[in-house]
Amino acid sequence: MTEVLRTVRLALHPVTMSDHAALLTHWTEPLVRRHLFGDRTISAAQVREIIDASERDFATEGYGLWALRPARWSGGIDGPAAGEPLIGMAGLGHRDGPLGHGVDVEILYSLQPERWGQGLAAEASRAVLDYAFGVVGVHRVTAEIDMANPASAEIALQLGMRRGPDGPAGPDGAAYYAADRSRWVGSRGVVDAVPGCPEPA
Repeated sequence: MTEVLRTVRLALHPVTMSDHAALLTHWTEPLVRRHLFGDRTISAAQVREIIDASERDFATEGYGLWALRPARWSGGIDGPAAGEPLIGMAGLGHRDGPLGHGVDVEILYSLQPERWGQGLAAEASRAVLDYAFGVVGVHRVTAEIDMANPASAEIALQLGMRRGPDGPAGPDGAAYYAADRSRWVGSRGVVDAVPGCPEPA
């Protein structure tokens, strides 16, 4: 099972400690942290813990977090262009379900603000869901949407996720969306996420 994914515009590679500095810069950007971390500033140690947890999840569950970089297509070989900056993150994690109903597999993503509005979040999220349902065999994936971020709700709808009961998170609550494997696989004519080759040493 390969964990490297490609889309038309993106190369998705599992996050590693080599991404630590770039992720710390990205996740402490004010507009990014507002929606991803509830406006909390995370520390370098917390970023290391997140990377460690993602590596454990890939080893035990088959999924985790991917670093997003622009893809390079040349001579039939695709990958992140050398020196291309990290432009975001997408992946899957665990969290308690709404109203305490079990543990969900949750889709997460973040993008540099200058990349907003280009359809990249939906493109990366679609790749992650294709992998989750088609390769790993996850049965259900949820998304917790900040009510102050309607763009994320629109992305969830574009992905075919359905809104569920609202939960208690945040001062105005949170909207919960979900996609299930049977409906996703049945509705997908093509798979946008192309498993890639392992990174060169």
